[in-house]
Amino acid sequence: MSAVKHKYGVGVGIALLILAAAALGFQLTGGRQSGAGSVATRAFFTDDNGQTFFQDDVNKLPPFTHNGKQALGCEVFEAAGGKQFVGLVYRFTESGRREMEAYLPNRSKDSDGSTRRAIEERGRQVKPVSAAGEGAWQIADDVNTARLQAVMKDPSGKPAKLVQP
Repeated sequence: MSAVKHKYGVGVGIALLILAAAALGFQLTGGRQSGAGSVATRAFFTDDNGQTFFQDDVNKLPPFTHNGKQALGCEVFEAAGGKQFVGLVYRFTESGRREMEAYLPNRSKDSDGSTRRAIEERGRQVKPVSAAGEGAWQIADDVNTARLQAVMKDPSGKPAKLVQP
């Protein structure tokens, strides 16, 4: 009888691990589907350290000049009450910018966006938004970005949800 309970417990444990892995994968990709049609055309940007944000062409390479100010890319999150806010900002490194500028004229050959994501992962830097605009830039690879996204909280301290443009 206890062997049956043990097998049942192991099965339930494995099922929970599979569900947790699927949920984590969904969270890390922001719920995006893979394959054709998943390449974004719009992105969020800020030109005031995250006080406000705007949408523009995903092919603009931050930092760039917008209304006379330096614009950075940003990730927008939604608080439990529905209010949206900028949580992370990003910019391209000089080498990342050069690589992306070489890629953009040929982007139609990258049907699933994997080449673009690889360039962004090694050629962008990310940091959390702070009131003073301070904080260390980090390489925006999957690990750093996912870690920063996972700990994002709204002003009340509740977990925030990543918003897609």
